[in-house]
Amino acid sequence: MLEFLNRTFEVDANTVVVVALLAGWSGVLTMHVLSRTVLALIFVPGFVFGALLANYLFVEYGFYPTPDRETNVVIACTLGIIMALLVLLIATRLATAIVGTRVQRHRFRRV
Repeated sequence: MLEFLNRTFEVDANTVVVVALLAGWSGVLTMHVLSRTVLALIFVPGFVFGALLANYLFVEYGFYPTPDRETNVVIACTLGIIMALLVLLIATRLATAIVGTRVQRHRFRRV
């Protein structure tokens, strides 16, 4: 974990720009699709984390789909954001289901 944090703080400017642009646009698209501004703002840090984690894993395991380094950064960040979106949507669905069952249990019923 410490190595991941060290590499995250030492990324180059190209990676920072790619992560920021992709996470920002992902947040904007999420806001338009879900029509929830706050939810999109909550998802953006998750997108950034997913992009940085995927970039770290690509470098750590030596997975290079193309010979060009900049293209590999874009591919890694895009795949990381997609995986982060899936994880965040599943977490949101689980939280909604849990809250729904708790509210149902405490709802007043007519006799």
